[in-house]
Amino acid sequence: MQAGATTNGLEDAADRDALAAALEERSRQLDARLRETRCLFEVSASLGDFSLSYTQAAQVVVLCLPLAFARPETVQTCVTLSGCRAGDEAPATGWRLSERIRMGGTSLGRIDLACIDPDTGLPCDPLPDPELLLALARELARWFERRTAAELLSRSEARLRSAQRAAGLGSWWADAAMDCMLPCEKACEMFGIAPGSALDFERAMTLFAPRDQARLRRHWQSALGSGALDIEVRLDCGPPERWLQLNAEMVRDERGRTVEINGIVRDISERKREEERMRLSARIFDSASESIVVTDAQNRIVAINAAYTRTSGYEAHEVMGRNPGLLDAGRLNPAFYARMWSDLREADTFQGEFWNRAKDGRIYPLLQTVTALRDADGDITHYVGIGADLSRLRQAEERTDYLSRHDELTDLPNRQAIGVRLQQAISARPSPQAPNVQAAVLVLGLDGFKSINDSMGHAAGDAVLVETAARLRPLIRQGLFVGRLGGDEFVVLLERIGRDQCVERVRDLLATLSAPLSIQGHELTVTVSAGISLFPGDGQASDVLLRNAESALNGAKDDGRNTWRFYDPQMNQASLERLILVSALRRGVAAGELRAWYQPKLDLPTRTVIGAEALVRWKHPDQGWIQPARFIPVAEQSDLIVVIGEWMLHEVAAQIARWHAQGLGWLPVAVNLGARHFSDPGLPALLRHLRAEHALPPNVLELEITESTLMDAGGEPGALLGELRRTGVTLSIDDFGTGYSSLSYLKHLPVDVLKIDRSFVNSIERDGRDLSIAGTIIALAHGLGLKVVAEGVETEGQCGLLADLGCDQGQGFLFARPMPAAEFELWRQSWGVPLLT
Repeated sequence: MQAGATTNGLEDAADRDALAAALEERSRQLDARLRETRCLFEVSASLGDFSLSYTQAAQVVVLCLPLAFARPETVQTCVTLSGCRAGDEAPATGWRLSERIRMGGTSLGRIDLACIDPDTGLPCDPLPDPELLLALARELARWFERRTAAELLSRSEARLRSAQRAAGLGSWWADAAMDCMLPCEKACEMFGIAPGSALDFERAMTLFAPRDQARLRRHWQSALGSGALDIEVRLDCGPPERWLQLNAEMVRDERGRTVEINGIVRDISERKREEERMRLSARIFDSASESIVVTDAQNRIVAINAAYTRTSGYEAHEVMGRNPGLLDAGRLNPAFYARMWSDLREADTFQGEFWNRAKDGRIYPLLQTVTALRDADGDITHYVGIGADLSRLRQAEERTDYLSRHDELTDLPNRQAIGVRLQQAISARPSPQAPNVQAAVLVLGLDGFKSINDSMGHAAGDAVLVETAARLRPLIRQGLFVGRLGGDEFVVLLERIGRDQCVERVRDLLATLSAPLSIQGHELTVTVSAGISLFPGDGQASDVLLRNAESALNGAKDDGRNTWRFYDPQMNQASLERLILVSALRRGVAAGELRAWYQPKLDLPTRTVIGAEALVRWKHPDQGWIQPARFIPVAEQSDLIVVIGEWMLHEVAAQIARWHAQGLGWLPVAVNLGARHFSDPGLPALLRHLRAEHALPPNVLELEITESTLMDAGGEPGALLGELRRTGVTLSIDDFGTGYSSLSYLKHLPVDVLKIDRSFVNSIERDGRDLSIAGTIIALAHGLGLKVVAEGVETEGQCGLLADLGCDQGQGFLFARPMPAAEFELWRQSWGVPLLT
């Protein structure tokens, strides 16, 4: 009994051990599985990485199970499970899954999972539970789905950026609450800032031109309310100017507050430049002075400019769609238009002179260039006509032609027209009533006109000429021809008139023209002289008749002016001699052939030498001494009288200084002034210069001015004399009594001395009237506080009578003739009376 019990007991123990071992193995397996399920799997893929613990994976499996394989796409990747790093619970080995997963159609593909020893790299443990693999596969599919969506989003954004670059757009986003603006790379480029820059509102505002910032602020504030922004602004850069167009949409929350702004920016600089070019072209088109009309291929007007309207009178709405031929005045023949269309077809251009009729009926010439415009295929699309209105040109040509035949100042026919008219008169048949006299040519000259110009200015001279022309113009209405020859000379043509009738008409003319004139507030009397030549006796050509009439005019002026003379053939000889004499005198002045001679002045009561008069003399190298009566009148008719006068002043001032240096005291010396020299505006300055240069005291230099010179001077002779007197010279009126001046006129002249003309002195011994005149002049002068000098004293009887009348001084052959300076000094010594100091 005990032996069996023992055996059964051993078997029971063995069974218990086996069961315990089995339980231990199962426990070990369960622990391993537990460790496997608690491992951390790290999954790496070529498209991205993510890490996930088993617990997280299990949760994902639960959530994502319905979506597994929902969007299958062809995806190929490599997945690795490794590095089970779950802290203390992590196994000592790592799991590695390597598989190509194909998601195409409905098949997931095959998954292999191996447990890899991290030390050896060899498989070491059995595969995990298939359910774990399925969960992992589903998670991978879900990850791929998310990754694919990210890729699609990335590709969409890339396509958007590409489209923006192609369209020249940049985008920007702004957070309204944080006042932060983030431009994309393209927008940063447009704004001129570094890529990735973030801007606040004020910083963004400084990117734009100062003149646009206020407008941009207003639009921005308005956009915050309206929800949209659309504005064109300039950047703060250039030149050249850069323009941007900003568009934005405001994103609002449920309360209507703007939380963010999405915007785009476009560079519109080129468009702006093109718009400016188009505006400029439009301004040029509309402001062009030439008339411009544009038609389509069917020759219907599609555009005109302002000049077209000004020229034709038609507004745009009146001509649009109509044929340009509506302006045709009907003066051009069909051949003209046939040639125009032929040229346009062959050469695309035509130029010609068109005659148009304006809206108001006015006909005007138009020089127009027509051009055909073609498209890329060579077809004509438009015609452009650019025309210049020739009306003004025609008027200018007519005006030019008129001025070529008329004097611009007086509007009378000029020398050219005078010659033509005279030739027409010459070509006419002689009158039966006066076969020897068909025409008389009158040349009228104003006496003393140069003095008016010099003293009152050229404006006054022009006014005298205009008034003279106005007085002659009634003759034109009487059928006579009147013209201006030039300068102060006018021409009147008397046709079919006898010599006696001519004299009557000339007398009437001179009387009419010599009536007082009112010029610049002054009343002037300008006398006129006339020269007359008769056809056919005095010439057979217009230029000969004019030349001979001018010679006769010179003769009239030489005879005292305010008179007339018929032409005498000897006048031409005199004119030639005068011309030769002027040339010789001009050369003589330059060659130093002039001399200053001196005639003493004496105090009549004491016979003391108190001064001298300087007289110019000319010694010609071939002809010897030429009398002043020959060359002084010639000099007075030219500018030589001024040159000679200035030479005399220089010479006399130097001689006065030399005599003083020789111990002879300051001897006053008088110099005669011609009319032109008296009116010379530079004379006062010259006198001041000479006094300063030679240290002359006041009143040792005396100027003698004839009474006729004062009367011919025009203007205000008193003002001229006053200006001369202020230079420190003594003023004397020479030849007094010959110029018909009034006492009221004389009392206003700032002069110091009157000189009685020799014509009165010469006869006082035998003509009581001359003696009375001399006495009157002396009494008059003394009454005005003036000294009196008698010229031409040649006898003791004359000297005695003048002294009895109270005459202060005298000069003449009784005392001495004019003589050179050296002889004057010897004469003074022989005279035995010392000079005044």
